[in-house]
Amino acid sequence: ERRQELVRTISLKQLFDSRQGTDMDWDTALESLLGEGKLNFELLPRLFDGDYPGHYLRQVVSLSVSLPALVGPYEDVQAILTQVSSRTVLKADPRAMNALYDQPDSDTSNILYNPRASQSICLSRGLDDHGLFQLDFNDERYLPFEGTGALSTWELRFPRHQSQRQQQLLQSLTDIIVQVRYTAQSGGPDFAGHVETLLGD
Repeated sequence: ERRQELVRTISLKQLFDSRQGTDMDWDTALESLLGEGKLNFELLPRLFDGDYPGHYLRQVVSLSVSLPALVGPYEDVQAILTQVSSRTVLKADPRAMNALYDQPDSDTSNILYNPRASQSICLSRGLDDHGLFQLDFNDERYLPFEGTGALSTWELRFPRHQSQRQQQLLQSLTDIIVQVRYTAQSGGPDFAGHVETLLGD
């Protein structure tokens, strides 16, 4: 059975301001980025279930990052994106979803944790940047992050962040856009109904 193919575009500005998976708002996150040169963020189940509550087996096909900032026409960016952890629900199991939402009557036996962990890419263009010269879905090798869970945590780091060039980039940054291309399986109406109950509003 062919799995469903989806794209989820995430504004980290909106993610931080909605306080999903973080205690910081966007302004505080930017201050941290300027001071420490890195930013951690999480793509929570709620982010995906809010769109398609009946899906499970969400696995990354590819991921790209855009950095809306003032960059000269012949200037590159320097940043490293690392996947810290990921989770994949393997079956349409309501108890697995309970575990993701920290609810009672939970069971993690149908959740796969951290396959091919700690992968990273270097960003050079900063515009729909996959960390590859050319994105080729027919490549016999795995693409970066391919097959890992879309429910995931990440670190975006800017090397030599205190240099004048990196500080100028970070100070002009208005958002960070993460686009996840992923596949998923539909779990049917009963499973979707259970997830909608977990979502609440």
